[in-house]
Amino acid sequence: MIGLITVVFEDELATLKTQARSIAVYGQNIDTIFVVVNEDSGLGSRIERAWWGRWQEHVQVVSRAAFGNTWSDNGWLSQQVLKLMTATVSSSEWSMILDAKTFFVRPMLKFARFPTVGQLDIYPVFEPSQQIVNQLFGITLTRQLGPGGVPFIINTKEVKNMVTWIEKQTNQDFVEWFQDQGMLTEFILYSGWIQYQYIGFDSLYNISKSDIYPCNLCHSEVASFDRKFNEMQSADTVSIHRRAWTQLTPAQQTRYTEFLASRGIE
Repeated sequence: MIGLITVVFEDELATLKTQARSIAVYGQNIDTIFVVVNEDSGLGSRIERAWWGRWQEHVQVVSRAAFGNTWSDNGWLSQQVLKLMTATVSSSEWSMILDAKTFFVRPMLKFARFPTVGQLDIYPVFEPSQQIVNQLFGITLTRQLGPGGVPFIINTKEVKNMVTWIEKQTNQDFVEWFQDQGMLTEFILYSGWIQYQYIGFDSLYNISKSDIYPCNLCHSEVASFDRKFNEMQSADTVSIHRRAWTQLTPAQQTRYTEFLASRGIE
């Protein structure tokens, strides 16, 4: 069984509903679905568990207040620490981290003891995060766990251990510490922890390849829409960043929504 973790804010409510439909259609072997509301509003009361269909009894809507009271105005930053903190309250052995815009378009994989996620180089834009992690753990992290972005599979016990270790080492609440770092990403931090603990990734993961094939279109890839759209046909999950969506032509937006409809989720 695996837990799902997604973080949502006001502008993503309709997107979350589509994700819920995709889980209703393609979800497998799910323990708990955590939906974390990343703002201080009444958004949580407008999230309907019925959107998740046969999985609705597994849905827990959680306010970020459950994890602290001090939150960065940078939603990109706060959502990352919320994903990690939510894993600390999960009873599942493994948790899958999603963005609200992540839609399943094929049946979810059933994960064994060693999730097959691959590994990848750390992009230059994330070098500040890499440097923070190297200094924190006293390691030289050159690669991170795959498949690249979301979905990302984390071991719940290791996240709990990591949070406890960092709080002890820094003498600071983990939520506050993480947000103070500014350019730290949750996936590089977690990858660094696993390397620190196990001198590599392969004690917990199969890194020879990835069995998860996401296709995510970010705002800098709009010019490559046709290529990315073709890749979506064979992907397990798809997503389009909201800043990319607004740059697409009406015809491109229609192609995407029709693709989702063809998979039964729009």
